[in-house]
Amino acid sequence: MIFTQKTKDNELYVYMNGKLIYKRWLKTGQSKVFDLMAYDKYTEYSINENKK
Repeated sequence: MIFTQKTKDNELYVYMNGKLIYKRWLKTGQSKVFDLMAYDKYTEYSINENKK
């Protein structure tokens, strides 16, 4: 599985094998999971934001 992260303006996108599975709005902290099977509590991939 290949995970990629892209940040565009105020939004963080996480893709798995080219398919969007997670979106987060950075300013508000709200998020949306698009694929529950790919991103659940058993997922070995962790999404961490770089804090300044």
